[in-house]
Amino acid sequence: MNILVIRFSSMGDVVLVTSLFTYLKKAYPDSNIYFLTDALYSGLFKDDGRIFKVIGLERKSRPSLDPQLLDVSWDRIIDLQNNRKSARVLKRLKPCASVGRFDKKHFQRFMLLFTRMTFYDPDDHVVKRYIRAALENPREEVSVAPSIKVMVDAQAGDSPYRSCFSNGIMRPAIALIPFSAWKNKEWPGQYFISIGRYFQARGWNVLLLGGPDDREAALTMKKLIGERCSSMAGELSLYDTACLLTRCTLALGNDTGLSHLARACGVKTGVIFGSTTRHFGFFPFGDPPFAVFETGIFCRPCHPHGGNYCWLVNRPCLKRMTPDGVIRGLDALQRTVT
Repeated sequence: MNILVIRFSSMGDVVLVTSLFTYLKKAYPDSNIYFLTDALYSGLFKDDGRIFKVIGLERKSRPSLDPQLLDVSWDRIIDLQNNRKSARVLKRLKPCASVGRFDKKHFQRFMLLFTRMTFYDPDDHVVKRYIRAALENPREEVSVAPSIKVMVDAQAGDSPYRSCFSNGIMRPAIALIPFSAWKNKEWPGQYFISIGRYFQARGWNVLLLGGPDDREAALTMKKLIGERCSSMAGELSLYDTACLLTRCTLALGNDTGLSHLARACGVKTGVIFGSTTRHFGFFPFGDPPFAVFETGIFCRPCHPHGGNYCWLVNRPCLKRMTPDGVIRGLDALQRTVT
C-alpha cells in the first residue's frame, strides 16, 4: 500500500505530522509512507523509520517533482496542506480515488477572530484533524492521537552539545526559544534573559535557539545571561537542532515551530501563548509533560497566525506574564514525573 502525505509548511505544522506517521504505521503496518514537504524540513526526517521516502520540494513558483513520485500508483493521498500549491502537485500525480484533505476550519476561525463566538470543539487538535484526513470516513471520531515524536540518532546530540559547553562538566540544560516570525508571539527578550539568569544561577547550562535571522539578537542575549549560556541560533541544521534538544532537561519558547520540535524530541516544554489561543488547534497535548503560559485578555486571539501589529500597542497579552510566574511554572514542570 502506497500512501502519500503532503505538508509543506510551516515548521510547527510539519512537526505535528509525526503523530500521523505513528498512526498510519499502526493502522497500515505494511504500507510505504511517502512524505512530501518543504526542502527546508526534509532533513529532519532522515532517520525516521516510519517513512519510506521523504521528498523535499524547493520553494519555486513551479518546482519540479521527484520522478519517483510521478511513477507511483497511490492507494491513499493525504493532503494536509490543502491549498493551491498542493492542488497543483495532485494534478501531476497518477489519479488516486482516495484523497483526504485537512479541514482548516475557515468558518470557525473567522467567527472567533471577528465575532468572538467560538464554534471550535475544544478537544479538536490539529493532529486529530490530520488523522481524520487520513480516514476513509472523515466524520469518524478520533478519540486519542499519538504524541508527536521526531526520530533522531540519540548519540548525535553529544557533539553539538559538547561544542556548546566544552568544559566537560555535564549539567542540566534549558533551551530558550525567544524568537518568532510573528512579533505578537514574542515574549519580551528581557524576560527570557531573566529566565536564563535564574537557571544559570541554579548551575544549569542555557541554550539559545533560533534561525539565521536571529543570530545577532541571540548573541546579545547570550552576553547578558552569562558564561554558561551558549547561542546556537542559525548555527545548526534543523536535524542537528533536534539532536541537541534531546540533551536538554527543559525548554521554554513562544508558540513556534521550535517549541513543537522540543516536545517532539521528548523535552518537557513551557509554551507561551500571546496573540494566539488553543482554539486554533496547536495547543500542546500528550507526552512529554508541558506547561502553558497565557493571560486572559479580551483581544485574544487577534490574528490567525500571530500578527505583527498590536492594537493596544504594547502587547499586554505577553507583558502581563512575568518571569517570576513562568519560573514557578517551569520549576513545577521539572518536578513532573514522566
